[in-house]
Parts: sequence; structure tokens; C-alpha cells
Amino acid sequence: MSTPRKILFVCQVFYPDTTSTSQLFTSMFAEMVKEGHDITALCAFPSGREGRGRKLPRFEVYKGIKIRRLGFRIDHKKSHFSRAMSYLGFMIPALLRLLFVPRSTIVFGVTNPPFLAQGLYLMSLLRGLKYQYMVLDAYPESLIALGMSERSFVARVWTWLNKIAYRRADRMIVLGRDMTTLLVNRYGIDEKKSIVYIPHWSAVEAPDPLPIEKSAMVDRLGLRGKFIVQYSGNMGMWHDMDSFVRAAKQIEDDPSIHFLFIGEGARRTAAVRLAEDLGCTNITWHDFVPLEQVRESLSSCHVALISLRAGFEGIAVPSKLYGILMSGRAVLAQTPLESETAYTLAECDCGVTVAPGDTEGLVRAIREMAADRERTAEMGRKAFRAYKEKYTQAQAIEAFSDLWGLDMRKRPAASPTAAETAA
Repeated sequence: MSTPRKILFVCQVFYPDTTSTSQLFTSMFAEMVKEGHDITALCAFPSGREGRGRKLPRFEVYKGIKIRRLGFRIDHKKSHFSRAMSYLGFMIPALLRLLFVPRSTIVFGVTNPPFLAQGLYLMSLLRGLKYQYMVLDAYPESLIALGMSERSFVARVWTWLNKIAYRRADRMIVLGRDMTTLLVNRYGIDEKKSIVYIPHWSAVEAPDPLPIEKSAMVDRLGLRGKFIVQYSGNMGMWHDMDSFVRAAKQIEDDPSIHFLFIGEGARRTAAVRLAEDLGCTNITWHDFVPLEQVRESLSSCHVALISLRAGFEGIAVPSKLYGILMSGRAVLAQTPLESETAYTLAECDCGVTVAPGDTEGLVRAIREMAADRERTAEMGRKAFRAYKEKYTQAQAIEAFSDLWGLDMRKRPAASPTAAETAA
């Protein structure tokens, strides 16, 4: 085994927060510490339901990971003021701690909070620390896509500061190849020297897809016998839930097709109201399920939906794609055609991509997938095959280990699954 390395992960969300970033990195780091590596996470206290009523300590060791929680015990989701306070309450003590970090430490930050890169740049000037930075969501580009003027003072200064911090980083890591295009064209980053592409992985692992016939959730919701089209995950500002609702209304004439929407978020309330106004009778709404139930919930459908609004290519990569691939379900993505999701579906032949705003195309794709269920099932098999080949946690660990110079022990090759043998 290699000499253990100290890794410092700087991110506002971590265990027990239930965001995808927290779940993905908590699980991955727990595996890496088994190899003897010293991993510390600097994070904030969880917000919302995860933090409510819990007396979490400022320091604890969870599955070998040293967790230091900084800042205030506040729910940053309540208001813009509380969000700003949570950002400052995390950033200031985090940067103070970086003043005393040994220079040999691998400092790895992500875009949460969205201006963390500037803090790491400042510490590199004061301490000579090298840092690596992973773009999970691009700012201010996401705010510009939501309507903020690109010529505004905030956008121009933020972009200028990003350019300085990104160019100073030892490595820039991206989730999607469309993000590479953004970094090269907007910030002038040298792709060959500085950018590393490491796609997301699934927060839930499975040896085989779970057949829909074995889904207790389908029975519990009274959907047995239906062709189920599911959206599962955050219903945020970057997702066009209204298009899915309008598509459901147009398909209402086919009683065999039913929609199952699982999750919460900023756009759920408006989507529920739209469904009520349209009088939709073929939609079931369900809250988030615990992580231990995600495999079953993702398997409670024939087709899984993904949404990314126009203009968000290179800015965000829907992490739900990789859980869907793990579940072995066909994917129907309403995303920009030049996005990482669209690239993946085309390469793996595991789904269909429809342009944002094309509700008619969405309706047509759903009807075709419902009519040809064998083809839809074959897409699901290809989805699982893609997951096993490219998007497991073990492959993510290998990619980060290579990046950080960690000579992890060789793991035995996994034996073929029943699905792979059948394929």
C-alpha cells in the first residue's frame, strides 16, 4: 500500500446532509480511508430537515473521515439573509483553518459555496498552498442563465475573480465535457495541462437492476400494470417541471401511461399547481425517499426523466443520470443537445434526448417508448452496462487516486452480474 496522504476536502455540505454532493463524496471518502489515507472534511452544519432538532458536534469521525463543522447552526434555506450568513459563517473559519494546513496536504474544493475558489486562491497567496477545484455548478454562469445581466457589475467582477482563481489552481476538475468547453472558452484554461474530466458516479451501488415486478413501491402506490414515467430528484430552478406536467396532460388519453414525480425543490409547488389547474389525473406526487430506499424508488418505473433548461449546458450536469443508469432504466432527457447528459445517452444508446421546450417531442418520445417496450427495456440494459463500465464508485476512486498520486491497492475484478451475463 502507498504512503498515506492527507486530503482536505472543503465543501459546505457533507454528512449527514442529503444533497447529492454530500452523499457522493461521503461514500467515496469512506472507501478511501480504508486504504489508510487521512481525509478531513471542512463543512457547515446541515440545513433543513437534516439539521433540524439534531445536536451534531463540531467535530466527529464518521467511517474514518474526520469531519469539522464550521459556522452557525442555521437553516440557510429560510431566506437570502440566512443563506448569506451561512456562507460567511462557513467561509471565514474555513479560510482561517487553511492558514495552518501543512503545505503537503492535498486541498480539494468544490463550488459549494459558489465563491470558494476565490478563498482558496487567497490562501495560496498567503501560504503557498496548492489547491484543486471541482466545478459542480458554474457561477456566475448559472445566475446569468437565470436572468442576471452578463454585463452587470457583479457578473463582470465575479468572472474576473474566477479567471484568476481558476488559472491559479493546480487542477480544474469537471463533471462534464461541456464544462471543459466553458472553462476553455470563457476563462482561457489550458485543457491539456489543467483540466481533468471525472464524471459523477452513483451514490447507490447495486449488483443488478431491480425488476419493476419486484418493486413494492409500485404496489404501494397502486400503479401495478401501468407504464410508469418517473422524475426523481430535486425540482430546482434549472429544471423544467412544467414541460413534464404539460406532457402528462397531453398523454392523459392513454390510461396505460402514468407519471410518478418524486422529490422536492423550488419548482415543485408551481408544478403541482399547474397540474391542478390543468386537471391532470395521471400524475402521482411523492416526497424524497431515504437513501436506503433510493434503489427501489429509481426502479419503480419503465422510463426515467431528466431535465436541464436551455442555456445550462456547461453549467450543470444532472447527477440523477448516474443513479438512473445504476437502476437499469431507459432515460428520456429534455436537455440541451450539446450537454454531458446528451453525449452520454448517444454514446451508450440508453435513452432519448429531446430539446428543452419541445413538449410535442417529449410527448411523442413517451408514446413511442410505451408502444415499444422491448426497445425501452433494451435501453435499460444498455444503461446498466454503461454504469458498470464507466460510472461506479470504484472507478471514481481510481480517477481521484490517479489525480492525487495515491497508489491504491488493486481491487479484484468484479464477477459478471446476471444482467451482464444475459446481455
